[in-house]
Amino acid sequence: MIYHVFANRSNIGDWLSARGIQALLEPLRVRECLCDEPFVPETLARLSAAGRDDLVIIGGGGLFMDYFAPFWEGFREVARRVPFCLWGVGYCDLKREPSRAPAALLREIISIARVCVVRDQLTRDHLPGCGLDAPVPCPSVVTIERPSAPGYGLLHVDNYTTAGEDAYETMDACAQRFARETGRPYRQTNNRIPPEGEGALAAVLQRYAEADLVVSSALHGCVIAAAMGRPVLAVSGDHKIESFMEAAGLREWVCDIGDVDDLPERLAALRSQPSVLDFVEQARAGNRRVAAQVMALATSAR
Repeated sequence: MIYHVFANRSNIGDWLSARGIQALLEPLRVRECLCDEPFVPETLARLSAAGRDDLVIIGGGGLFMDYFAPFWEGFREVARRVPFCLWGVGYCDLKREPSRAPAALLREIISIARVCVVRDQLTRDHLPGCGLDAPVPCPSVVTIERPSAPGYGLLHVDNYTTAGEDAYETMDACAQRFARETGRPYRQTNNRIPPEGEGALAAVLQRYAEADLVVSSALHGCVIAAAMGRPVLAVSGDHKIESFMEAAGLREWVCDIGDVDDLPERLAALRSQPSVLDFVEQARAGNRRVAAQVMALATSAR
């Protein structure tokens, strides 16, 4: 049995990350387990039934956030006897409050993983001495297709929790004004959908496809925009956003939540953003290499 643990299906970033992993593992089938806090007891009970001939794949997403510490605490016992891999996982490192899971706990888990590939340099830097290989960007890029049509509109992707009220209100006002002045339709999403919402997921992705510019305070707003070839201006209340944008060669297209007054000028220049499609292709290739490692383990475990 191959178990695949990821956070949830209601945040499209988490779900797309999981779908990317599963797509790369085809034709192998997995049993999904969720590790958002309400699901932890059920998931740990399922994993406790796993044995040495099974394989647990955990990822992607920000599973090194303190919110997920109860899962990691409970998983320790399983980890000592069941082969497992960590793929596409990383820290959430909020600027306004502590958010990283205990490093000692994560080091213990990483030390016995058969494969561990984190999603960004931020995570690697916070876990020195763990022997982590070079990061590979989020596996969600595997399942996000670049639209054939160019699109025309401004999409505001908000993470109210990380941006905060003041930054959110400024982003919303500036984005609406810019859209109005340039004759663009204005749309908004928080990347949240009902669980099991295949149609809702497609509808949110369509909003990205219909835009030609994106402004986002959510990491996966940046990831999806980049994968679709849409210029994106990031507003960061979480250091993971800088880490992704720097890896993509877009570090100068990040505004800190304290610098949102610069948004009008930054939006006006956004169409000149360089293409990152080479980065996206490299990210896809990197995830295919991880998949080959994981599939080799899965095949040997069967």
